[in-house]
Amino acid sequence: WPELIVIGGGIAKHADKFLERIDPGCEVRVAELGNLAGIVGAALAAALPGATEHSAEPTPVGVTDGS
Repeated sequence: WPELIVIGGGIAKHADKFLERIDPGCEVRVAELGNLAGIVGAALAAALPGATEHSAEPTPVGVTDGS
C-alpha cells in the first residue's frame, strides 16, 4: 500500500467535502498546486532529458512487457 496519496487536479478544490469521509489507510494530502498539479507535472516530465524518446502510447493497467 502507498504511504501517501496526493489529491490533485480539479477534485482538489472540493477536497474539504470528502477528505473526512475516506480512510485509505495512509496519509492523504491535497496538492499545493491544486488544479494545476497535473499540468505542472506533465510539463516537468516533458522537460526531462530523453522525454521525447518515449512512446506516447499509454500502457493499459495490468499489462506488462513480458520481461
